[in-house]
Amino acid sequence: MFTVGSQGAYEWLVTDENFDLLELCPEIVLGKYVAVTSIDSGQLMPTDKETAAGWQSRAKIAYSPKIENAQDVPHGGWDEWYIFNTPIDLGTSHLGENIFEVPQEQGHLSDLVNYGFALHPPERAEPTLTSLFWAQIMRIRPESYVADNDYLTFVSMNQALFAKVRDAVKVLG
Repeated sequence: MFTVGSQGAYEWLVTDENFDLLELCPEIVLGKYVAVTSIDSGQLMPTDKETAAGWQSRAKIAYSPKIENAQDVPHGGWDEWYIFNTPIDLGTSHLGENIFEVPQEQGHLSDLVNYGFALHPPERAEPTLTSLFWAQIMRIRPESYVADNDYLTFVSMNQALFAKVRDAVKVLG
């Protein structure tokens, strides 16, 4: 399964193929800053080595230094990343909390990957979750977003980057 779409300035794709996105397209993160809001369904606690390299953890969100090597971004499945061109502080993550009972406003972040969220197929693109997702994306305006659960969801406002990822993923299917 491979599906693409768009919403405002963002283009998105969803696939059920299993592969390492950063191995396929490392430019998604190279020279950028990654906010990890979920790794293996939980909070990323940077190791001593990661902390020495500049990773920080605040309010259940791990923040990278400027990424020079894509393999320096920890991943384990059921991951969720927000990718920016400059360092950012997203506020407080409500990882592990009921996303329907937490503030949906600037400074608050809900993790959707752990709800099995994907923008496609229709049974995963539950309307309430989709609304929460797009409202959150529009609030924080990342360049790109990655969610990896049973499906891989990639969203980006960088059209050239999106096209490269789309074309590379399409070859896999």
